[in-house]
Amino acid sequence: MDNLDRKIIQELSEDARKPFMTIAQKLGTSTQTVIRRYNEMKANGTIGLSAITIDLEKIGYHGTAHMLINIKLEADSAEIVEQLKKTQNVIIATRTTGSYEAYAVLAFSDINDLFRNVSKIKALPNIRKVDVFLAVPGIRQFPLRTNQFNACKKSAET
Repeated sequence: MDNLDRKIIQELSEDARKPFMTIAQKLGTSTQTVIRRYNEMKANGTIGLSAITIDLEKIGYHGTAHMLINIKLEADSAEIVEQLKKTQNVIIATRTTGSYEAYAVLAFSDINDLFRNVSKIKALPNIRKVDVFLAVPGIRQFPLRTNQFNACKKSAET
């Protein structure tokens, strides 16, 4: 990976739908070069997928709940995470290390929706404890519209 690849990733991180011709013009290279580099990065796994962002408020959600979850000792945390991913309104679910075995983010439209969905999660088999933290008005866009590539680049430089 060289500087041109990094600049292409930077441009796509800002807008995954940005036309290759626009990127090429900005970087002072040919459209064919950008397309070739993009395809190489896709093929070698550097670029996994292009994604859209969703304004959660515009589709009826008014907040997010961040949940730290303890599971029963005999339970498989990967299986619990898969159940969480299938739970209505869960937009993030992952395994963790430390005091909790799983983390999830739940989008909610109102307080009743929040309580109803948190109750469903607490009722899942092998869930021992759920700590809920609110972020109201919550994440407006998912995924966040920050440039994760810059954040990774900065932390790697320190």
